Amino acid sequence: MRIVIGVLFTLNFLFLNAQHNTYYIGHSGFGWDLIVGEMVNDLAADAGITTYDYGFQFIGGTCIANQWFSHGNPQGGTDSHVELATGEYDIVVIAEQIPIEEVLLGSQFCNENVITSYQSLDNFFDLAHGANSSTQLYLMEFHNEVNLTSATPYEDWIALNAEMRPLWEKLADSVSEVNAGRSVLIVPVAAAYQAMVDSIRAGVFPGITDWLDIFDPNDIPEATIHPTEMTYYLSACVHYATIFEQSPVGLTNETIAAAGWPFEAPTEAQATMMQEIAWSVVSNDDYAIREIVLGSGQEHRRNISIYPNPVEDEFTLRFESGNFENATLKIYDPSGNLLMMQAEINGIQLKLNKNNLASGVYFFDLTNKNTEQFKGRFIVR
Repeated sequence: MRIVIGVLFTLNFLFLNAQHNTYYIGHSGFGWDLIVGEMVNDLAADAGITTYDYGFQFIGGTCIANQWFSHGNPQGGTDSHVELATGEYDIVVIAEQIPIEEVLLGSQFCNENVITSYQSLDNFFDLAHGANSSTQLYLMEFHNEVNLTSATPYEDWIALNAEMRPLWEKLADSVSEVNAGRSVLIVPVAAAYQAMVDSIRAGVFPGITDWLDIFDPNDIPEATIHPTEMTYYLSACVHYATIFEQSPVGLTNETIAAAGWPFEAPTEAQATMMQEIAWSVVSNDDYAIREIVLGSGQEHRRNISIYPNPVEDEFTLRFESGNFENATLKIYDPSGNLLMMQAEINGIQLKLNKNNLASGVYFFDLTNKNTEQFKGRFIVR
């Protein structure tokens, strides 16, 4: 399990040319015709990000093992084996079948294959990394089905989501366990939808009073799971926040036209709340945080640690390798506001005052005398 100790954790930074080309492998959890990928495209464009492009392999209602074996005949998109072998994608997001417990124990849909989800995920990792060593893999943690015939559908649903989360982590961790140093992370869609449902039940979500209205009314009562076209927007915000490691708050709510068919977009108030939910969930989920951060420039590895843990009034930023001369450090909040700047840094460590930093995620930008730039993130709990 990935652990954040205290307030801050040690980061290894790898800076490469960041494409943020994303390849999605999965089922209708991404929406038909990959509506989520299209929505992320619109969010990125609105944020001025021009490096995002995407491709996908769509095979409905099936597991990672079948995605691996049936790559040559997808129901939509392209052959993942061909696409990933090009090395054009530095982000790969994979969806497992729901509920994940049935898949990991041996689902009826996957018994025909003599390969597990763990092996399949590792195969996709090998394929992607063989072509592009900077590729980051994610599992999309999709929420579970709601059984509307139950006397307590909400209570059953949140209990199932909580029960399944450790299995998503187990699957993600399995790649690192087989191959030391590898990392598969999680796009926490399930937690975001639960937060949205909770806001509706609390009466604070604009324009929606029944939490079941976030689901497609065409789903069968025993297995209600698909979002509506409008509420797929929340999933897109979660993907955007995870992929680009920045808040979607303030971005467009008009992401619909690119999806290929007309439907009503969320209102600005609804979009704002979904954006806030997405960023809150992603920035507080250790499995959504990259230990490898992608930036531009030459490849560098620096071991940077901050202590003490937990942070008190002062903390020390230490460069475990390298001696910085005439460097400048800037610390920003998630909205890009400059909170702190320290110039003329020399030596291997720097003491800073906490300056009443609230709990949350912060970003720093360190530039040395050779104009090499190192970007990173730290968390205050």
